[in-house]
Amino acid sequence: MSDFLELLRRAEARIEHGNVERSAGADDRARVIDAEVARRGRGGAKALAAELNVSEKTVSQAVARARTAGDPRRRLPHDTLDRLLAAELRDLPPLPAVHWQVLAWIVRGMIIDVTWLEDPGTLLSYEVEDLEEDVVTDTDALAAACRSWSRAQALAVIDAILHGDDDALPTKGE
Repeated sequence: MSDFLELLRRAEARIEHGNVERSAGADDRARVIDAEVARRGRGGAKALAAELNVSEKTVSQAVARARTAGDPRRRLPHDTLDRLLAAELRDLPPLPAVHWQVLAWIVRGMIIDVTWLEDPGTLLSYEVEDLEEDVVTDTDALAAACRSWSRAQALAVIDAILHGDDDALPTKGE
């Protein structure tokens, strides 16, 4: 991946992280306002609006948001999927660089849709087995490696390739 595209991907990831944090902060603020309104009892919303120098509508919107926001202690952190995929990649046995290059060529040339969720390693192995011998000489070993991966490991490989994060793929010297 070019430096430009990598820098752009990182910037977009930071923006998304900021959006998630902003939304979580707004939920937290809404829960605090809701708790204070409840603590104050009757007339609490009006008194709190005056104290915060906002409209009563703003307070009632915060109360409504708090009731739909859910409990933050009952949610996984927003980056859980990214951390899971990174952990799965770390647990993969290393492959020769040429094998990763072949898999990257396959994945980047395909449309990966929801059908890949069921058994991505096996589907990758089928694609490897369909290759001509002049593309990669050791197709049996590469196909076997793909079949040996758990669902999460295979999806982690596909995700890393699609994001151009080839450095995350464990490579052994040749």
